[in-house]
Amino acid sequence: MSVRDRNPRVLVLDGDSQASLGVARSLGDRGIDISTGTSTPRSLCGSSRHVDHSIVFPDAAAHPADFADALHDELESGRYQAVIPTRDDTTTVVSRNKQRLSDTGTRVGVEDWDRFQLAADKERTFDLAATLDVPIPDTIAPRTLAEVEANAPDLPYPVVVKSRSKHVEDPSGTLVTQEVDDTQYAHTPEQLVETFRRLQADHDSLRENPPIVQEYVPGQTTTTVGVARNGTLLAQFQERRLRTTPASGGNSTLIRGFRDDRLAAYATEVVAALEWTGPIQVEFMRTPADEYRLIEVNGRYWGSTPLAIASGVDIPAIHYAVLLGQEPRTPETYRDDVVQQRLLYGDLKWLHEQLEAGNRWAVVPFVEALVTADQVFVSVDDPGPTLQAVLQAGELAVSRGGRSIRRAILGD
Repeated sequence: MSVRDRNPRVLVLDGDSQASLGVARSLGDRGIDISTGTSTPRSLCGSSRHVDHSIVFPDAAAHPADFADALHDELESGRYQAVIPTRDDTTTVVSRNKQRLSDTGTRVGVEDWDRFQLAADKERTFDLAATLDVPIPDTIAPRTLAEVEANAPDLPYPVVVKSRSKHVEDPSGTLVTQEVDDTQYAHTPEQLVETFRRLQADHDSLRENPPIVQEYVPGQTTTTVGVARNGTLLAQFQERRLRTTPASGGNSTLIRGFRDDRLAAYATEVVAALEWTGPIQVEFMRTPADEYRLIEVNGRYWGSTPLAIASGVDIPAIHYAVLLGQEPRTPETYRDDVVQQRLLYGDLKWLHEQLEAGNRWAVVPFVEALVTADQVFVSVDDPGPTLQAVLQAGELAVSRGGRSIRRAILGD
């Protein structure tokens, strides 16, 4: 009998991810031994009582080949039943190397590379979505500046120029993070051409992989998340972002569940077309006219995974059962009254941005959420990650000039 058979153990990567902490806690509560992989000696997961072993790997984005080699060597030990990444960059590298990693006998918790790219590459995603009965914004995927100039007069404005994927490989092989900011919006054809030209001039990765141009859709970010098997959503949960950082659209800092049959139907169609297996997030914008537009698909765990778990949809447990080829236990319904605040580090950053912009009244809703909402990962019976997060938040505040928050509030 192998070590894996005697003592089931899962390697949860991205130890500083709140999603990874949710995975570790969920599986740890089921008697599974948990190791975590990080790029630094200290991490949220490594501080959890559910984790008994931490491994430091090379950074997956900065050194993807070294990370893949180190992970392969670790899995060769035969002690792991499964390995689960949660962050976009790590999931990308693991998916690209899935066959090699699977050959160690470990179940690898990501989609195959070809299918993974259907979700990761926005051009492929929207080409597929255009064949479905799912509303999408006008989108073009130009290869050259000349194509932008030719199409610019016919686009609905404003538009946003954004990377095809969150992480794009540059000529050196490094995965470069590409997040949308306010400088990537254009309100006229002339602005679009200039924005596209500037982004390619400033980023080597965007010259190699030209960005897409997409109609800007105003509204509230909403998602359907869940776990699928061969294109069928086994369990799903819907959430909406009450606050994000940046405020114009980004990562959620205050979030709650809700229900909408239209959104569920659209997401179900997208997942079926992808023939997806594993965790998946299908993101839509809900417009002021109460309509939905597909924004992106993330074929991985998402930052707000703890909200689904707290609301009764245990994503990691369902995913783990799928990995083992078992029939998972799925809930018939879920709570939609749980509100979670991502205080560390998201909502503190939101407050900082608001105060820097001169909005001192932002303190009021911030404190209200602090009193009334659940914290994403604060746990009385697992306090280690909270203490570790406080230490990390203090380091982050100092490194980013956190003293300006105190000056903005107190005027000193």
